[in-house]
Parts: sequence; C-alpha cells; structure tokens
Amino acid sequence: MLTVNTVRWCALGLASCVAQTSLAADAVSGHNAESSGRRMLEEVVVSAQKVEQSSQDVPISLTAVSGDFMREVGATGLQDIAPYIPNVRFSSDTDPALAQINIRGFGSNPLNSAFDSSVGFVQDEVFFNRPSYYNEGMFDIARVEVLRGPQGTLFGKNTIAGVFNVTTKGPTEEFSADFRVNKTDPDEVSYEGGIGGMVTDWFGVRVAAQDISRDGQLHNQFLNRQDDEHEQNAQRLKLLFLPSENVSVELMAVTSETSANYWGLQLMNLDEGTTDFLKNYDPNIEDDPYNFTSSYDQDGFLDKTSDTLSLKTDWDIGPVGALNNLNMVLVLADTELTIDSLVDLDTSPANLAILEVVSDYEQQSAELRFSGTADNLFGIGSGVEFVVGAYFFDSRFSQQTQITAGSDFGAYLLTDDALQLVSGQTSVSSGGLLGGLNLAGIGLISDITGAAIGDDYLQLDYLLNVDAQAIFAQMTWALTDQFIITPGIRFSREQKVADASGAGFCQTAALGTPCLMELALSAEDYDERGLSRKETDVSPKLSFQYYLNSDSNVFLTYSRGYKSGGFNASSFGGEDLGFDPEEAATIEAGFKGEFFDNTLRLNAGVYQTQFDNLQVLAFNGAFFDVTNAASAISRGLEMDFVWLTPFEPLTIAGSLGLLDAKYDSYPNAPAPVTSGLNSNQDLSGKRIAFAPEQSASFTPTLTLPVFGLAMRASVDYLYQGNQFTDGDLDPNSYLEGFSQISARISIGAWDQRWALTLGGSNLTDEKVLNQVLDTVFFPGSYNARQKSGRKVFASLSFAW
Repeated sequence: MLTVNTVRWCALGLASCVAQTSLAADAVSGHNAESSGRRMLEEVVVSAQKVEQSSQDVPISLTAVSGDFMREVGATGLQDIAPYIPNVRFSSDTDPALAQINIRGFGSNPLNSAFDSSVGFVQDEVFFNRPSYYNEGMFDIARVEVLRGPQGTLFGKNTIAGVFNVTTKGPTEEFSADFRVNKTDPDEVSYEGGIGGMVTDWFGVRVAAQDISRDGQLHNQFLNRQDDEHEQNAQRLKLLFLPSENVSVELMAVTSETSANYWGLQLMNLDEGTTDFLKNYDPNIEDDPYNFTSSYDQDGFLDKTSDTLSLKTDWDIGPVGALNNLNMVLVLADTELTIDSLVDLDTSPANLAILEVVSDYEQQSAELRFSGTADNLFGIGSGVEFVVGAYFFDSRFSQQTQITAGSDFGAYLLTDDALQLVSGQTSVSSGGLLGGLNLAGIGLISDITGAAIGDDYLQLDYLLNVDAQAIFAQMTWALTDQFIITPGIRFSREQKVADASGAGFCQTAALGTPCLMELALSAEDYDERGLSRKETDVSPKLSFQYYLNSDSNVFLTYSRGYKSGGFNASSFGGEDLGFDPEEAATIEAGFKGEFFDNTLRLNAGVYQTQFDNLQVLAFNGAFFDVTNAASAISRGLEMDFVWLTPFEPLTIAGSLGLLDAKYDSYPNAPAPVTSGLNSNQDLSGKRIAFAPEQSASFTPTLTLPVFGLAMRASVDYLYQGNQFTDGDLDPNSYLEGFSQISARISIGAWDQRWALTLGGSNLTDEKVLNQVLDTVFFPGSYNARQKSGRKVFASLSFAW
C-alpha cells in the first residue's frame, strides 16, 4: 500500500480522492483493458503529501483535475473548473488580479492587499504568496490538485483553507508535441501548445506557450468599449539535465504579460437622487446588474507582468542503512510580479474619483527535503514512508495607491449622497434643496469647482518585508497490512517589517484647508515606520487509516494550520494598522472505495473546521478596514463518484457538497450601510459569505464509434446553492441558488492524436451575480459583478 506508483493519468478526465473521485469519461487503463478484456478505472497518482502516491491512499480531502479535462471543457484558468469541485468557489470568472478563492466557505478578500490568501497556490513545487499568481502560467497543465482544509504541515503558512497544487508538463522520454486552438462566442480566441522531449540521453527540453484574446461581455455604454476585454500571453521553458543515472536537474523559466480593461462592475439599486445626479452625465444610466452594461467615464486598465525562475534538483540516493531508498529534492525559486492599474472608483459616468494602484512583488524561496522508506519502525509495522525538510522564504512587497478627485467631484458635494457620506447617516436628506441646486447648475458647478479643486488626491504608501523559515516532517507508518497511522508536524517562524503612510495632497493644503478627497473619505495623515511583528507556529497533523480490503478504506484526520498576521495596506487613518494571525483546526472522516471490478469509485467525507481570529474586511462607508472576527465554524459533507456503467459506451460522474459555515462569535461585525455608516451588528451564529449551502455536478458521457473515429458527448449539470456575497450579510448581497448546463461533443482519433470539439457553458444563459458590494460614493447603492453568460466554443487539438 506504500508502494510509489508511476503516474498514469486518465486519457481524458478529472479524477480525485477521499471526498472526490474521477469525473473522467474514459478513465480506463488501456493496458488492463487489453489484458483482461474489461474496462477499469485508471489509477490516479498525486503529490499531495510531497511524494507520489495513489490518490486512494492519501487520507486527506483532495480533487485532482487533469490538464486534458481542462482543455476539454475549454478552461483557460482555475476558475473554469471550480464548478466541478464541491465546496470550492471563485468570486470572479474574469478578474486577472483580484482572485478570491473560497474553500469550505473560507477565503481572503483581495480588495486589501495586506491579506495573504487563505488558499495557498503552488505551481511546479514553488509556493507563490500573492493571489494574483492564480492567473499566471495556467497552460500546458498536467494536473491540478485541490487540497481542502488546513495544509500547514507540508505546505506551510497561508494554506489555512486549502491549497491549489499545480503541475505543468515537462520533457518526455520521446519527443512529443501538442497544439490547441479555441474559438469562443462571445469573441475569444486562445492558442496553447507545447513541444519537447529528450534531445540526448542526458538533456531534454520542453517549450510551451499560451495566447488569449478576449473581447469580453460587459459593454460600457459611456465609453463604447468592453470593460472586461482581456489579453494575455505567456511562455514557459523547461530544461532537463541528467548528469548521472540517479540525479536530475530541471531548470524552468516562465514569463507572462496581461493587459485588460478594468474593472467588471455594474451599478445596482440606485435611489432616485443618485439616478437624477448621474443622468446629467449619461441620460441612459440604469441599475440593472443582469444586462452586462456599465457606464464608466474613465478608461480603466490593468497591466500585469510576472517572471519566475526555478531550479529543481532530484537525487535518488538509494539505500542508506535501514532505509530502502533515500531521495533528496532541492527547489530554488525567484519570482517577480508587477501590477499597474487604474479604475473608475465611483463606477459611474460622473468623474468623481480615480483609483490608481501600482505594486511590485519579489520573492525568493528554497525548500530542501528528504524522503524514503523503511521496512518497519523500531521493529514494529510492515512499512514506513517519510518526508522531512526545511523551507526558507523571503519577499518584498511595495504598493502605492492614489485616490484622485475628478472634475465633477465639486458637483457631487451638492448631493444627498455626499451629505450622507460625510454625516455617516444614510437617512439624512436635504429635502430636495441640494438636488435642485445641482440640477440647475450642474455644468457650471463642475466647471467652477473642477478648476478650484485642481489636483486633489489621497496617497497611501505601503512597504512590507517578510522573512520566514520552517522545518517539517511527516511519516506514514503501516502498523499492520490494514492499519496505517500518519503523524506530521511543522514548526514555522516569520518576521514582518512594514512602513505605512497616508497623506492628502492638494493646492490649498498650504493655506491650512483640508484636501477634499481626504475629507470625503474621512482620512487623516499618518506615517508609521518600522512596524514589526514576529510569529511562531506549530502545525500538527494526525491521520488514522484502515483498509477494509484492497479496494476500500476509511480514515480519520486531524490537522491544524495558520495564516500570518500583518498590517493594513490601505488604512485611511493609520489607526489599528495591525491584525492578528488566524488559526484553524479540522477533523474529517471519510470513506473511499472501488467496486464492481474497479468500475465504480465512490468516495465520501464529513468534516468540521474551527477558525479562531478570522481575518475579515469591514466596509467603512468609503473603503475596507482590516480586522479580526472572533471565531467561525464550518461543517459539511463532500462526496463524488465515477461509474463505468455496464452499458460500455456510458460513463457517469457526479459530486455533491453540503456546507454549513457560520460565525461562532462575531459581536461587533459591520452592519449594512443602510443601518448607518460605521454601524455594527452581532453576526454570531449567522452564515459566512461565499459559502453556498450546496454545490453539485452530474456528468454523463457517451463514447461511440463513428466511421472509425471516436465520438464523445458530455453534458454537465452544475448547481450552486444560496449564499451571501458580502461580509456584512447585507440582504442585497444574498444570491439565490442557481443551476447551469454545459455540454460538448467531440470527434477524433481513438488514440486522441487529434480531436475537434464543439461545446458551450451556461447554455441556458442563466443571469447570475457572482458578487455584490457596497459602492464607495453612493450609500445604499451597490456594485455587482455578473457571472459569464452563455458561451459556445469550437476547438481543434493535435498531438504527436
């Protein structure tokens, strides 16, 4: 049971273990099929515990998705496969910078960059500590492993909700190549390809690239452009050196450039006064969040570049003393990420405020680990497998934020919205006086105040240096042929040093007059240098696993993790800059098994997670404060199956997630803006946002011969349950559950050297919101982010 297996991925499909299983339509071992004359589910091998293992032998909740499945469904990123994975949610289908991922209801709001992501991201064994990396290098994928729950023992800090562990393709023993072109309506074209193999006995290479051009679906009626237009091109080079029979060295370089119109929000729930004011700038202004129509006056944009260089050395040392085989892995990495963005902060046709953010991130890391096996431990048991190592991490993050008053900001000050924002009371009204003045002289007011205001902006500067180290160990000990125990532990140390400042700048500052933007945002000048915090953490893990027979087992696992504390990167006043680390402990029990001669795989698990000092963002009427909630708890179930039915052409796969995530104690939570700015409420016992009560998928796939070719047809039923999408649980952010249908049909060679696929997602064109947030300048109104509408695509792929 502890034997390391050769990785044999399904020819086409999605596979998983513990609480999830394969969704592959043809997850059949060709070798076994030929020798036994029957179909069999492929074995899936993963690296979820830093060593290659059969997925069915890993006592944690994970889902493994093959790159072939991603290409089959037309996925260009991780957000496109999330609907197939129970209790995993992405807050946006298209945002290239502010990726928010929630697993089992927990994640981190990216609107304040002080937060590290609660869901860790690892690609080719390199841990990336910024959520913007989720959109980088997602091409030429071999597999994606989604690990649920705290993964602190082996993957370290900031994996408190889980980990996305991505592996890309490398040089193969024989030279091979593949290419895919994908055309989608609404207009999107993507190209992806890779070529490589062993050039000599000691040297191999693989080159891969991706190019995406997307027109988008969100039409800006004011600027007559698509606000979610998106372009990305990326390249990856892998060089493999085999200096000796038992040593391999892989050098990898990845670069990516993204350019997008920004950002994809729509106005929602405008009151009469706000509507009248905005009609001065766009007579057709409306607040329907379901029509893919926006009305910004600013040409928002986002430019993002990243460059990563890594070196992985793998040394098969062999037998050493009582160890049967000792292996050493050293991973060194250096990466840089730059983001330059400008957005229309008021998301309206009035020129009220522009938000500009420029950030630079640098990271260096090193991991050294040893793994091996032994016949027993102290003469006890029938086998031992272990991994032990050390990790070193250093990063530097700098960000400059400017919020600049627009030419119409003076006119805005003569509105009830401005009165409410300054007073902090959303019920305050001028009785129509301000509205009358505004409508009577809107153009003149804008001209006069625009000239008087001049260059007026609030600037926030933030610099953060992180230095972290860790040692870790885990052992899988077979006490008997049936009973296995897996203890593990990680000790981490981290130090953060930050500089944070904020100041208003305007032409009247020398006269002692407060700057208008600073006044409107209730901001104050501050300058805090040398902020420092040191943290240590111990993250243990303990699993018990019992094999009922060779094809099924049950497990019980306890694990802990933490996400480090930090300092507010976007404070308006400089108060309460620091926030504490959050911790989580999970206990889960599960069953996984294969039945009917390995044609049915059924896995299920239940869990409970307790979070303490939960890190949250609280809307203060203008922006978001960083704070810690008291505690939260999540309980749920995850189950899925894949069945190679007795009717040989038909495979059925499905999954189910049930989620009950609540604040255990949160007495001073922010209340909706309609209750008054900066007002509080008690959310103890209430549901957490981004925690759908149910999620489910059901996929039948039919494979038939047609004129000597293979025809495959699949239909996906995808469901996501009721949920809130804002942390204050504002009723306006409540989304009803919804269903979506996707389908695809392909025809090609049986050996899959080529295939032509026609397909689509959200074929019934369901109008669904992904997120609803408060607006900055219009209290009681909202910004909504709409999920993608109907998409149809055609793709052609070749492999040789």
